[in-house]
Amino acid sequence: MGRGRCNVRVPARALRHQGRTARHSKGQTPGALRPSPRKRSMNPRLAMRLVRLGYAGAAGAGIGSFAFWTVYWFSFVRGSLRGPDFFNFYAAAKLYVTNGGSAVYDLAMQRQVELQITGQDPSRFILLPYFHPPYYTLLIAPLAYLDYRHAYYVMAAVNVVLVVALIAILVKSSLRVHGRGWLVASAMIGGFFPLFVTVLQGQSNLVVLVPLAGAYACWARGRYAMAGALSALALAKPQLLLLIPILFIARRAWRALAAFGGVVFALGVISVAGLGFGSVMTYLTTVGSWAVSGRIPSTGLVYTDPAAYSLRALLDTIPGGQVLAPVILVLLLALAALSLSWRPDRPRLDFALAIAASLVLSPHQNVHDLALLVIPGFALADLALAGQLRWPHVAVAVLFFAYAAIDLTLTINPFWSAAVGAFAVAGYLTVERMAVRPDPIPLSELQWSGPRPRRVIVLPAYRAAKTLVEVVGDIPPGHADRILLVDDASADATVSVATALRLDVIRHRRNLGYGGNQKTCYRQALAMGADVVVMLHPDGQYDPAIIPNLCRVIESGEADIVLGSRWLGLDPAKAGMPWWKRLGNRFLTASENRVLGLKLSEYHTGYRAYSRRFLEAIPFLENSNDFVFDTQVLIQAATFGFKIGEVPAIGRYHEDASSVSFKTSTVYGLETLGALVRYVLHRAGFPCPWLTPASDADEKSLAISKVAHDSQV
Repeated sequence: MGRGRCNVRVPARALRHQGRTARHSKGQTPGALRPSPRKRSMNPRLAMRLVRLGYAGAAGAGIGSFAFWTVYWFSFVRGSLRGPDFFNFYAAAKLYVTNGGSAVYDLAMQRQVELQITGQDPSRFILLPYFHPPYYTLLIAPLAYLDYRHAYYVMAAVNVVLVVALIAILVKSSLRVHGRGWLVASAMIGGFFPLFVTVLQGQSNLVVLVPLAGAYACWARGRYAMAGALSALALAKPQLLLLIPILFIARRAWRALAAFGGVVFALGVISVAGLGFGSVMTYLTTVGSWAVSGRIPSTGLVYTDPAAYSLRALLDTIPGGQVLAPVILVLLLALAALSLSWRPDRPRLDFALAIAASLVLSPHQNVHDLALLVIPGFALADLALAGQLRWPHVAVAVLFFAYAAIDLTLTINPFWSAAVGAFAVAGYLTVERMAVRPDPIPLSELQWSGPRPRRVIVLPAYRAAKTLVEVVGDIPPGHADRILLVDDASADATVSVATALRLDVIRHRRNLGYGGNQKTCYRQALAMGADVVVMLHPDGQYDPAIIPNLCRVIESGEADIVLGSRWLGLDPAKAGMPWWKRLGNRFLTASENRVLGLKLSEYHTGYRAYSRRFLEAIPFLENSNDFVFDTQVLIQAATFGFKIGEVPAIGRYHEDASSVSFKTSTVYGLETLGALVRYVLHRAGFPCPWLTPASDADEKSLAISKVAHDSQV
């Protein structure tokens, strides 16, 4: 942890190792960090041209592959349709509908129905239902009411719809894939050979991929319970998701693990109800033995493919590989688990690694199973574009190599090429994850020593690496005794930049939300002995120049909480505030003034200063971890009788400033109205935890404050 100074302006030379300067040049967007002249090694026009060529090449490869596979599919379906794996699933569905659940895992009956459907050679018999949980047969059972060809067409149409849904989920959750980027991503995903094989074969990989993509998006946003539930829905191929539960355990995401277990239990209950307890137990006992040996024990009726496109298959080709393979796979599994537990949190990287490592370590897979690499591949491209990888150019090279190796596997060698491509992605993800530095000192180990500061500025940060230098450099010299940055598990270089600026740094091991970040800020500021605590957003949305005004109001005793109001300064419309935010702000402010009996010009500014006695008196730890935290603090101030002051402030709205979406703003507005309703109920005699003092001593302190509360500054 760095120790800061009163004057925290950083000269340009101090950050040359970052390739950044502390101040922006004239005409440059506030918050932007310009590269050092020493780092300029390529003409910008040439660099842009190369980037465009890269995009065009990637899009061309994807579109070309997609066009070729589409023509091939239409040519293929004109034949007898004896080849696709779909006949195995269709036979299982037919057995379930005509003979009941107990017949699904009857080998002789399964073989008989398969031969009736396709007229295959009797020696070719694949029991694919053993590679899928019983509930998948229930899912596709309605297809048994169609003839085989029409059932195949319906399955192909469903898979195409799932591809579109997959692309939409990934692009929606991305950090930097927008504009032309999503077209390139769509082309490459649509032309990915394993996805084509999934559609051609009528396989279940897209039934796995779509909920898994949803789980990836939820995990990246800190919605762990939903991520766990969606991961369980992706268990149509459990052998491909070995490391997902291990990820939940390694990251101590107990809500995700509980949701995962709950959905698995529910699917088990549905399976028993639909197929019977005996069929489910037959599946479990058989698949357990298969997971160890790689093949299903049988009486000669069952033919199964080996893990022809996995690391296991590569190991089996070397002398003694069949004996060493289980040992090597266990060691690699342990290495992957260690990588997933490495601190700090890198949610997108973690989930991508869990999927890719599960693929190469699976006891059984085929080329269509490599469709799951869409998520790790998309994550790598997204993180590289966002500048959140240590070796982004290597990541791009690995992606192009893997894409080519897998898409050309039938041309190069159908045995090893795709396996090498998958292993390259998993290997790079493991190396990238292990290269992440450990956490800075956690909150519980941080001890303050030195003179007691009067003013502490707290910076609740999330992905603020681009703007942090500018914001800290604009803090007026001599008006901050300490500057504390609390990083909310950012995936960028926020902590590194803050350390270079010699700030006091705390890093959350997982994202706690906007309100959760402030709780850490205020607890630590009080522990440092602060008399005045100023909250300043590190995204450059507020001008640090008014910090002296905020502190003066607190230190003169005029108020216990001071707001930097954007409605007392420049017209927010001229400053660039979106119209829908202005409309929502005015409606909510009027509602809050009406309910609380105050006359504030604005409630929803993130620029604030608090007195020590205010923070010590209110139970802010009971507040929400979300954006409504700020509203709850003001309701607490009104409830407990503290004075609220305001000073003019000007908001800045630019590309690097954090901004919530319309959907998030709507949710925030509803939560604000809910907080007001909770306040009214509290006044009516229904106690609310965040409006109740923590102790009798607090009651007396608040009573004194209420007597002094007669106006707002």
